[in-house]
Amino acid sequence: MIELGHAPRRSTGFLVILASFIALDLLSWPIFFSYYLFVFADRSNFLNLDYLLDQHLRLGVDTYYQYGLIPVFLQHVLFSLFGGGYWPLIGCTIAVLILMAMFWARIVWWVSNRWLSIVAVIAISPLLLIVNPNLPYSLVQLSMLFALLFLVEGRSDIALAVAAIGTFCVPSLPLLLTGLLAIYAVAEWWVNSERSISLLARKLAPGVLTYVLLVVGLSLFFGVRSVLATALPLLGTKVYYGEGKFDYDDLITFLHPRGHSSLYYVGYYVVTPATWWMLSTVGLVILAVFALMAMIRRGRVDPKYAAVIICAIVQIFFAVFAYRGDGQHTIYDPITAAGMLLGLWLVPAPRWRSSLLILFTLIGVGAQAAQARQTLWAWQNTHPSALTANLYAEPEYAPQLAHILKIAETQKVLMMSNATGVHHYYPSLRSADTWFLVDTQMFPADHARVLANIRDADVVVEDTAHVPYFTDRDPEIQSQLRSMCLTEVTRDFQIWWRHPPSSVECKINQRKTASILSATAKK
Repeated sequence: MIELGHAPRRSTGFLVILASFIALDLLSWPIFFSYYLFVFADRSNFLNLDYLLDQHLRLGVDTYYQYGLIPVFLQHVLFSLFGGGYWPLIGCTIAVLILMAMFWARIVWWVSNRWLSIVAVIAISPLLLIVNPNLPYSLVQLSMLFALLFLVEGRSDIALAVAAIGTFCVPSLPLLLTGLLAIYAVAEWWVNSERSISLLARKLAPGVLTYVLLVVGLSLFFGVRSVLATALPLLGTKVYYGEGKFDYDDLITFLHPRGHSSLYYVGYYVVTPATWWMLSTVGLVILAVFALMAMIRRGRVDPKYAAVIICAIVQIFFAVFAYRGDGQHTIYDPITAAGMLLGLWLVPAPRWRSSLLILFTLIGVGAQAAQARQTLWAWQNTHPSALTANLYAEPEYAPQLAHILKIAETQKVLMMSNATGVHHYYPSLRSADTWFLVDTQMFPADHARVLANIRDADVVVEDTAHVPYFTDRDPEIQSQLRSMCLTEVTRDFQIWWRHPPSSVECKINQRKTASILSATAKK
């Protein structure tokens, strides 16, 4: 029998956590192999970057791109070795799973090495592991988590180097973490009895050297201007905060979605991560204050206490300044959980320590109910087929795509989808030559290429599964579409012909497009 207070072997903890992560992916198989996520979501856009590179477009210079260049380089290497598509990315996901299990096993070993901590990690594993992650954010998670791990292990120099890698994956919170680790390294040096410049240089050298080598290496492959454009969050800041735009709509929608009954909110706070996230944020701040007070009393810096403080600062910064997009908390939930686990095991009273950890775990278990329901829905309503690249898709997709592909046998068909990599899975279709079909994520050159794509097409298929704000609201795009004939409106697509068959009657576009919005505004 396993006794929760006893210590397992180090390898046992890793194998048990790894088995639980594998079980999670197996239980989530339709999401792991989701057609929508790979073909009509962000993974598709990221795949398309490889095609944009083939056109000799410089990322962040000739075409809009706001993430870091390491994920693009890694994807390019994988596609060169194993071919494009979702299988190399699946391989990355499996590698991430193994590394995440290694991290949690090692953090448990350093913090408590008790079965109770391992059970807690397993119980909240859906909050710690994204089943079908987007490659850039997988690398962000790994770099931030392992940087914290090295800090806890007393290797602040290595932690700084690992965090620096994350800044070239997505230049956002990894930059903050890198700065905080640099401050810690300086503070650690300052309280050292041997306060020499050479010691400080040794502490900072791995991080500085890693950063410089990455700048040089990425510049050789992508060009200096691409590295300069993507090394800082300047482009992303323009998207989220351009023209004085600053609001908390996305965060409020997560914490308290508007327009529902009291009964709905009761269920919402029980079965979604909102309650776990709010309590973890508050708890992390409280634990960080205790950690800071403990270091002040002792008169020295402690890597475990510092890790809790750093996690709290990152979480507060994320909540106040960086929460943008639906469900974005899932990217940083593992960092929040790691900070809480560290902080709870630093509580001086063992009885309170175990009780708080159990409470933290139980709230986390309840937070997974909505995800479990979504997974069950995917098992019941999605199925693989040859037409969906053997990925799990809703049954409506296959006949719609079969019809579109039939048209593409004789016509030049442009798929106007925000997912710009659809053409990889359906080579007879063409996609827009840009990263995203979003007006704030396009340079004028991107916009010009999209217009050229439309003019060159015989048939334009408009993806309406998600509201196509760009095509609906862009006057020049609407002008092009109005010169064509809308022949079909299906559940997920609208099909426009430049020269429709004589037997087809043109339909009226019922969507609220730029021309309709303009006419409404004049009334």
